[in-house]
Amino acid sequence: MNLHHERSHATFPVRELTYFLRGGKENTMLKEKMEALIESDPIFDKTLHYNSSRPVKYRRAMQKQRKIVELTRDMQLNNKEQRALRAAVHDNLGTDLQTLMYLPNIKSTFSDEQAKQWLPHALNWEYIGAYAQTEMGHGSNVRALETTATFDPKTDELIIHSPTKSATKWWPGALGRSANHAIVYARLIVFGKDLGVHNIMVQLRDIDTHAPLDGVLVGDIGSKIGYNNQDNGFCNFTNVRVPRTNLAMKHAQLTATGEYISAPNRKKASYSSMTAVRAAIVSSAGLSNSMACTIAIRYSAVRKQGYKKDGKTENYVLDYTMQQARLFPVLAASFAFHATGTYMSKMVRSGNIGSLHVASSGLKALCSKITCDNIESCRKACGGHGYLLSSGIPDLLGTYKQNATVEGENFMIAQQTTRQLLKMMNAGIENVEVTKDIEYIFQCEEIAKRKASMVVNSVEDFFNPTIQTEAYKQRAAYTLLYLQKKLNDAEKNGLQKDDAWNLNCPDVIRASEAHCFFIVVQNFALTIKELETQNSSLANVLSEQRDLFALWWMKEKMGEFYESGYLGNKQSEMIREGIRIRLHSIRPNAVALCDAWSHSDFSLNSTLGRYDGKYIDALWESAQGNVNPMNTDVVDPVFLESLKAMRIKRGAKL
Repeated sequence: MNLHHERSHATFPVRELTYFLRGGKENTMLKEKMEALIESDPIFDKTLHYNSSRPVKYRRAMQKQRKIVELTRDMQLNNKEQRALRAAVHDNLGTDLQTLMYLPNIKSTFSDEQAKQWLPHALNWEYIGAYAQTEMGHGSNVRALETTATFDPKTDELIIHSPTKSATKWWPGALGRSANHAIVYARLIVFGKDLGVHNIMVQLRDIDTHAPLDGVLVGDIGSKIGYNNQDNGFCNFTNVRVPRTNLAMKHAQLTATGEYISAPNRKKASYSSMTAVRAAIVSSAGLSNSMACTIAIRYSAVRKQGYKKDGKTENYVLDYTMQQARLFPVLAASFAFHATGTYMSKMVRSGNIGSLHVASSGLKALCSKITCDNIESCRKACGGHGYLLSSGIPDLLGTYKQNATVEGENFMIAQQTTRQLLKMMNAGIENVEVTKDIEYIFQCEEIAKRKASMVVNSVEDFFNPTIQTEAYKQRAAYTLLYLQKKLNDAEKNGLQKDDAWNLNCPDVIRASEAHCFFIVVQNFALTIKELETQNSSLANVLSEQRDLFALWWMKEKMGEFYESGYLGNKQSEMIREGIRIRLHSIRPNAVALCDAWSHSDFSLNSTLGRYDGKYIDALWESAQGNVNPMNTDVVDPVFLESLKAMRIKRGAKL
């Protein structure tokens, strides 16, 4: 029982696709070098991961973090090598937010002078930070945060205070047990005037003893669905005083006399930071989809179910079209989201995000929503064994689910994309920096009239990337126009703008999703077009993934494409036939396409998704007493304690 016969069917150079996905040969080799280093060290062993308590998981995560820091120093790794080393751990560590949010926030919102004060301590791990924005009572609605930072001119200090229980900071990673500092988001109050939410550096615990400082009540919020290596925490402040100069002053200043000066680009600066985080979430969506479908596809390629016509030979589950229809769209989504995440990251690194910040919130919402659903689909596709933690999929799902809420709850932040699109549409083309992803909104009326019947005459026409992109563009244009009319009609009937928006909120979300689907399809097509001149065989195999992604979601959203007038009955059947064709053509390459993501057995930590396909051996090993504590004792103590004690003694009357 192995996957060699599956890999022999590959029609493309797998290693070349790995280089493409991992950013080139050099990056791939660095990745594999660091993975070998990590996997050879017993501190990173995952054997007991699924059977460990939460305190043990947290402690192990901290031991791994310490080892990474020691390896970084001993090997004198540069920034790129450090990132590769951290990625090779393939596990969540309690201090991940130190590099993901704490350090970037210092660099982007605090002045150069302030950064010089705090960055060296943070880089040396003397200061471990949390990003304390979300409160028990408010999350995505940042403007309603209750924590206050009141300026005291007599002492030149800010008084950090939680006026209510709901103002308690709740959810920040590392806050529970690890952090000794936090960037706290609070309402700046100067001479009785509320100047809105600002971020302030606040020390939480003593540097030497780690004990909470006076006025700081801090702890862990408890177990979650997943991500349980992380000590998400709570923090309540009772008149905690910090120097005025702890206020982030790169884009807003508060003088000793109480004069407040806000830079015009304060909001724009926050866009860049948020867009970077959301680009990372979109990229991680591609990676998480690929991990889930790698486990499920490998398992389906060796798991047998049902007999062939001879009544003796069993079928492989992956040969059933229904199984392909469950798993191959997930595989396609992994490549589609990877392409969009790469595009977003390039834009962020260049510093020219253009209108990307408009779509970033909607893309984060769309990609994380689909990915959550896709990972669950992969779990179900593995049958009963998929319910085991040792399959790797439940843990992957539990850990990933946070992305549907973190950095803004999906249905809340998706509205930001639609709001900005309507704003730009109403402002007119002369007042907006037009980029390829938004140029259609200034031609909505013309684009919305287009129909597939004008350009589509056969199933093969739907395999044309131009037609795929135009289809999603037409739907986006129609959906935006439809929403604009509904809002205008509601206001004409006497509703206030906010009430009209609330009444039509389902269509607001629909418009955001339509726009973001267009961006994903367009970027996937552009990525493959660029690849055609470099490696035609890779472009060909990825074109099949593009086709399946585009047609699958046209089928899933068939009603909207019908409503927009783009599809008719004839074209709808063509789409279904196109999907059937692509499922069949992808089948020979399915395992090889998963291999191209280069997920090691260590990274997947799955009994079902092993590279060699030997899931029977892996399941057996996972149930033995050296791994599963339920089987450590031949006779469990519960026998004498409860099972035997429940018996009615022989001869006793019932």
